[in-house]
Amino acid sequence: MSNAWLRPIGSNTFALGAIELNVRERTISFPAVVNMDAGLIEYLLVHTSGKTHESLLRTQVAPHQIQLALLLLGAKGAGTNAFPQTPSEPLPGDPVTIELLWTDQGQPKRIRAEEAIRDRRRRAPATRGPWVYTGSHIVEGRFVAELVGSIVAVMEDPDALINNPRLGREDDENWAIVPGVLPPLESPVQVVIKVESRPGRP
Repeated sequence: MSNAWLRPIGSNTFALGAIELNVRERTISFPAVVNMDAGLIEYLLVHTSGKTHESLLRTQVAPHQIQLALLLLGAKGAGTNAFPQTPSEPLPGDPVTIELLWTDQGQPKRIRAEEAIRDRRRRAPATRGPWVYTGSHIVEGRFVAELVGSIVAVMEDPDALINNPRLGREDDENWAIVPGVLPPLESPVQVVIKVESRPGRP
């Protein structure tokens, strides 16, 4: 990678604004803060200009930068493939895993993002597993995720960069915050997104 807007910071790592890319691990990481600590949510993560009233986390990192970083790691989104009309069908796009990191009294903490989200139908945390990089879309030459600030959706949202593939993703009353899993409101966390291999792709 030799693009001028990428700054090398290690043998396999580059900086793109506040985002760190690790090309060997196929990960990106960037800062966010805890935005809500209770209640129903439709998003795991939004930009500060997005729907912060229904998102667990918020970040000042621009959606277009996150999009670019994921593309540089080879992620493939939905493209021209439409979202399925039947919620039980798989979403188009590459799988990604999302982890949240923070420090509690000097001790490092690390969880998968789904551990912080409650599936009300199942009365349990969201099923462990990947999310799907769907990539948002462009309307009249404008990148929609950047316009609306939607980054990781818990309730299905074609405007977001990443979507929740789990059953119940169409239900705006199914997803809630698991209390006490994350640090208090306004606490900093690091979001780590890893691009996984889709079956049939390297």
